[in-house]
This record gives sequence, C-alpha cells and structure tokens, in this order.
Amino acid sequence: MKASFTACMGIYLGLLQTGYFFHLEVWLTATYPGFLTVLSAWMAGTVSGLHFSKARVLKPSMMVVLLFASLTAYYLSFLLLKLYPYQSGFLPLHGALIFVSGVQGGVFFQTYRNLFPSSSSLFLWENNGFILGWVGGFAGFVLYGTGFTLTAPLVTLGVTLVLHRRLE
Repeated sequence: MKASFTACMGIYLGLLQTGYFFHLEVWLTATYPGFLTVLSAWMAGTVSGLHFSKARVLKPSMMVVLLFASLTAYYLSFLLLKLYPYQSGFLPLHGALIFVSGVQGGVFFQTYRNLFPSSSSLFLWENNGFILGWVGGFAGFVLYGTGFTLTAPLVTLGVTLVLHRRLE
C-alpha cells in the first residue's frame, strides 16, 4: 500500500508538470521561457515545500489540502490561458501557480520521509511514479490532447486520495 500511494503521488505530480508544460507551449509560448518557467517555478516550489514542512510538523491530513491546492492552481493556470491566450505578460502569474503545485512535492518528501525504512525507498517509488506520469502525460497529450491533460490529474488525485485514506 505504501509503495502504491507513493508511486501514485509521483504519477500525479508528473501529470501536473507535463500538463503545465504542454498548456504553456500551446497557448502561451513555444519557446524557452515557457519551459524555463515550468522548470524553475516547480523546483522553487519543491524546495520551498521542503523548507516549509521541515520548519513545521505537518499532519498527513494537510496533504489533502495541498493536493487540492495544487490541482486548483493547475486548473486556474489553464483557465487563464484559455481566457488570455498568447499573453506573455501573464507568464509570472503562471509561474506563481506552478510554484503552488510544486510545493506539494517538497511537502510530500518531508511529511512521508519515515514511511519506508529508508528515504531512498520513498524517493525510488515517487521518482518512478513521476517518470510514469511524465511519459503518460506526454503520450496522453499526443494521443488525446487537452482532454487528457484536464482529466488525468483529477482521476489520479482521486486514486491518490483513496490510497492516502487507506494508509491512515
């Protein structure tokens, strides 16, 4: 159950990141600023999440709140892109929304670092899930388009929440 939950969290985060990337590439900029925004904002969010959760002891129930915050930021970014396509002035706002989603990864590692006997096992399962999420996000976007990038994170969030509940 622990491995399934951890891998599912990785898949969820990978799907969010690929969704952000493809949405920005299609509706904002197909050049390096979009990619750099996703990469730098996500990493800044992850590092902030590590630092924030290290400074405070977060209960696993807080993960549920953060999961919904990360998905809400994702859909807000998409809505902004649909309302204001190709408006590069909104790139910093997209970066802020991506940052919110990236926080989830850092908080996850701090909160669940004792889930396995070693933190390397946690990293292994989450990272493999993340890679599956990236590959699945890419293949899903290529084969099914935006419909996939909008539904897959929501479905994965549902599965993650069910697995999270079973851990408690």
